[in-house]
Amino acid sequence: MQHETAGPGEAAEGTVARRHDALNALLEAMREQGAPGGQTRLLLAAIDFGEAVAADHFRMEDAFAMLLDAWREADVPADPAVLGATVRGYTDYMVRLRGLVRRGGTGPLSSHVARLAGLHRINQAATASLDLEAMLQTVVNVVKQTVAADSCSIFLYDQTSGTLVLRATVGLNQEEVGQLRLPLGVGITGEAAATRRILAVAEARSHPAYLDHPRIGDQIYTSQVSVPLALGAPDRLVGVLNILSAARREFDADELAFLETAAGEIAIAIENARLYSETDAQLRRRISQLATLQQMSRMVASTLDLSEVLRLISRQTAELSQATAAEIYRRPRHDPARLELMARHPSDDVAPVADRAVVVPVVEEAMQTGAAIWRRLPAEEPSTFLYVVPMVTARRAVGAICVYLGERPQDVQDMQGLLDAFSDSAAIAIENAELYEEALRGFTRASTLLQEMHHRVRNNLQMVAALLSMQARHAADEGWTQPLQEAVSRIRSIAAIHDLLSSGNLRETTVERIAKHVVDEAIINVVPPGTQVNFVIEPSPVHVPSRQATVLALLINEFLANAVVHGVGRRERGEVTIAVRCEGDEAVLEVCDDGVGLPAGFDPVRSAGLGLQIARTLVEVDLHGSLHLRAREGGGTVVCVRFPLPSGVESG
Repeated sequence: MQHETAGPGEAAEGTVARRHDALNALLEAMREQGAPGGQTRLLLAAIDFGEAVAADHFRMEDAFAMLLDAWREADVPADPAVLGATVRGYTDYMVRLRGLVRRGGTGPLSSHVARLAGLHRINQAATASLDLEAMLQTVVNVVKQTVAADSCSIFLYDQTSGTLVLRATVGLNQEEVGQLRLPLGVGITGEAAATRRILAVAEARSHPAYLDHPRIGDQIYTSQVSVPLALGAPDRLVGVLNILSAARREFDADELAFLETAAGEIAIAIENARLYSETDAQLRRRISQLATLQQMSRMVASTLDLSEVLRLISRQTAELSQATAAEIYRRPRHDPARLELMARHPSDDVAPVADRAVVVPVVEEAMQTGAAIWRRLPAEEPSTFLYVVPMVTARRAVGAICVYLGERPQDVQDMQGLLDAFSDSAAIAIENAELYEEALRGFTRASTLLQEMHHRVRNNLQMVAALLSMQARHAADEGWTQPLQEAVSRIRSIAAIHDLLSSGNLRETTVERIAKHVVDEAIINVVPPGTQVNFVIEPSPVHVPSRQATVLALLINEFLANAVVHGVGRRERGEVTIAVRCEGDEAVLEVCDDGVGLPAGFDPVRSAGLGLQIARTLVEVDLHGSLHLRAREGGGTVVCVRFPLPSGVESG
């Protein structure tokens, strides 16, 4: 706020020394106030301190800050009488400095005594109650009477929105209290707040910054004085004190100095009331709100059940805002012309609140402007007020939360902040649900295409297998029959896996299911007529992705063919066991037979058999694993394949 006097940096050395001496004297008086006559000496020291601070060109708020430090240093409780004495000393000096006694004056502030009395009344009004709303209303009434104005209002600065909110008034429309918001720099009031300077305008309508507010009824006033309310440094904006006069009025420098001093008192009182408002009850309420927000955040993050999340939000909105009811509307992405009611608490039959024809236009307006709207409902509606908060994401307005209230809450800002947080949670839930629906539709399309691909590949492989089988049956040279039958077996094993993937999980399957499909094909294509082979597949939950599934099908087919041809051989009966297990991050596949076992001197590395070469290549190149053969206890052969499992695949 601009001062006509010099700043602290320009103070003479004598005034600085006086202030230090006065502060030291005050500290000494605080320590000795219990002695006889100590209280009187304390008050006199406080008056002298107030004068010294004023002489050093400090603000009243700075004096109070010094007092707080002094109380802490002296380790004594704060004394309101000391505050009053400091104000008296400060005001006395300012009166003498500015020559506020106007000889022959007849106005309400025409004398030194009148101004002191007026300041005293304002100070009493500001400190009489720590209830912010009651205190503000008392202050505007007292200021109006003290300066003989026609209207007085207080706007408080809302740091969250960066706007000035009308919080108390006399002479303007009371229904706009808590509703009217002015951006900084807009209008005379906003300019005074932005510049931290008093604006005294005799002809308000002629001022370049003048802004008409038809809803508050300020058209009947001619003159306006806007006084910033600030604490400490000028950037600590608290609000603006507005004085309006119906008749043209010129406020002189003395009156403006008085209003500036009064504004400092009011700013301190507002700050004290705000601090006091943080009582245990409010803290408990805030803790409850935070717990609710945390619960909603967890639910939004942990579930895609949109209806469940919105039901919770509507219920908590109604309960924590003490509303008649709460509703959540959603605008579907696929049908932007329609609004659908997603959740309501309580239900219509428990608490009917308003006609949808009345509510929907307000919801549309809030979503279009992106700003919350207060609306008084028609008299015939069950609820009195409707508060609509749009739910906006980075991409669009997805809906709105509607709160129905029987009366307007006293702490509008607190409720607005809570509902803003609720609307954010609801918007995120709706956005997540829409993204999930999009992803699900895309996954369904991809799954359908992939299933169709597996189906076509399976059919083509079966056709190739049928052609090779036909060729094997009609081969002129019997030497071609066995290789062709082995090729048919391999192709049909791959086809079986494509059949498995086309009818189930497209991303992964179990080794047990792969083995069952390969065994079914082996019984038909590998086991010779007249031979009975008992295939045992041990249960296993080991999962593998589709890429490994095809490779494992070829390997199991190859191992079964070797077990039947070389293990069981010419015997009429035999048994082959297939088992798979997990060992750490690896899977171990074993195929055992009870046949004749490995021939003497058999070296699997140097074996020239095509089947074993194919198996080794598949294991090492495709599975990045290892292949080992060993003799089985009691006779027979064990083929062991060890390979790593991809991360993210269930291993059982």
